[in-house]
Order: sequence, then structure tokens, then C-alpha cells
Amino acid sequence: MAETMNSTFGLLFNAVVVGAALYGVGCLQGWMYFRKYQNSDPWYLKSLVGFILLCDTFQMGILTACIYKYIILNFANEEILGTLFNTLIIEIFFSDAIGLSVQMFYCWRIWRLSQRNYFVVLPLVLLSWAAFTSLFVYSCLALKFSTFAELATLKNLSMSCNILAAASDIFISAAMVLLLQKSKTGYKSTNGMLNRLIIFTFNTGIPGRFYTNSLLVTLNFREYIKKGAAEAATSYMHDDESGSGIAIRIDTTRRTDIQFSTAA
Repeated sequence: MAETMNSTFGLLFNAVVVGAALYGVGCLQGWMYFRKYQNSDPWYLKSLVGFILLCDTFQMGILTACIYKYIILNFANEEILGTLFNTLIIEIFFSDAIGLSVQMFYCWRIWRLSQRNYFVVLPLVLLSWAAFTSLFVYSCLALKFSTFAELATLKNLSMSCNILAAASDIFISAAMVLLLQKSKTGYKSTNGMLNRLIIFTFNTGIPGRFYTNSLLVTLNFREYIKKGAAEAATSYMHDDESGSGIAIRIDTTRRTDIQFSTAA
């Protein structure tokens, strides 16, 4: 029994602890965002942040209630180990909504960065919706079950959900990195700034699937990126007294600013 508890509800407990830490960081990031951008950002972006924080709150609350019910209210009750509570499945709906919302935000950034190239963005959007739909179907089917043994019958669908989710994360991050790489002009200062943006995009992107935190970090770091872009633009003008190449550099700065400011 001890081994079963460790490999099942032990993992669930660890997930709740880690999730609580990330939730706390997300709340702090959300407070920082609304404190700084509540008067400057458009309503739809503020609504997106509010919606994601709300879903994250429900998700954390449901997970906490589930682990409490399993290991506190039913302490030492072996019969409960195989029982699947519906609330544990309902949590997936909120997680699914967060994932889709953040991925759509990143797709919008890619659309702006790619100069509204539908051939680049449309496959990413379709892949994200496929991941969302597959997980939604999985959750609806899982609500009919009352034991973990029954849930195992959806193993193939579960694997498909994970594959689609991972693929959408990877391709969205790759598209952003490649578009930034393509924006390089050959000037050392420009390339240095874009390299920093590429690293920032990858580190705060969604390969780790920390959707809420990655979105809020991206929004809160806009001023830092814009400041770096402005300093780089000033440096370019001093480096090139003849004026040649300035238009290209300013355009690069403008496109970078679109990604982190105008698109938001």
C-alpha cells in the first residue's frame, strides 16, 4: 500500500506543492502587471490576464481540495485509492483553457512578427486548437468514469493529447525563435540584441508548459526589452556616421517593439 500511495497520491501531493509555488509567483506577476499596465494596456489584454489568473485560481483550488479529500478525509482508507473524483477531471478543463489562451496570444505575436503571414500562423493555430479539442474530449469522456481503472481505457487518447500539446508548444516556440533569427541584419549591436531576445523567448516560452507564468513574464518584461532596443538603436546611429544601414536597423528595432509592445 505504501508503494501505491507514494507512486500515485504522493506524486499528486508533490504536484500540488509545486503548483502552489507557481501559483503564488503568478499572482505576484499578475499584481505587478495590473499595477504597471492597467491604464496603458487595451481592455482585451487585461481581460486575458484576468481570465488566466481566474482559471489558475480555480485550478489550484480544485487540486488542493482533491488532495485533501484523498489523503486527509480518507486517511488510511484503502478503498478510496481506486476512486476517481470528478473534481480531479474538472481541473483539466481550466488547465486546457489556460493552455489555449496563452498559445493564441503567442500565435498573435507570431502573426505580427511575421508581418501577418497566415501561412506561418494558421498551422500553429490549428495545432493549438487540436490539442485543446483532444484534451476537452478526453475530459468529457473521463467524467463518466468513477475509478482510475476505467480511466486507463483512455490511454491512447491521453497519449495523443500529450503529443499534440507538446508539438504545439515546440512549434510555436520554434517559430518565434526562427523569426527573430531571420530579423538579424549582420550588425554586431543588432545581432546582440536579437540574440538576447531569442534567449528570452526560449526561456519564457512554453516548452515547459508554465503557461500562466510565461505569459505574465513576457508582458512584465516589455519595458526591459524596449529599453534595450532603444539603447541599441542609439548605438547604431553613433556607430554609422554616414547614415547607411540606419533604416534597416530602425526597422529591426520597430519589429522587435511590435513583438513586445504593440502586439500587447
